[in-house]
Amino acid sequence: MVKATSSTKKPNLFQRVLGYFRNVWLELKRVVWPGKTEVINSSVVVVTTLLFFIAFTFLVDSVVIYVIGLVGEIGG
Repeated sequence: MVKATSSTKKPNLFQRVLGYFRNVWLELKRVVWPGKTEVINSSVVVVTTLLFFIAFTFLVDSVVIYVIGLVGEIGG
């Protein structure tokens, strides 16, 4: 039986890891990073949305606790 030989050798683990990080670095250089105003605007949207949902959750929780209290008094 004849073994198939290839003209190219598979790179060793160190070369593959190094190649991976080289490719990651090249991709990061091609990224278009947001500007300062875009980051600030996005942060304002996130904080505003967070505050809204905190208030909404508090309101719903308070109403549910009140209703459960009323039902408990009626059944008790």
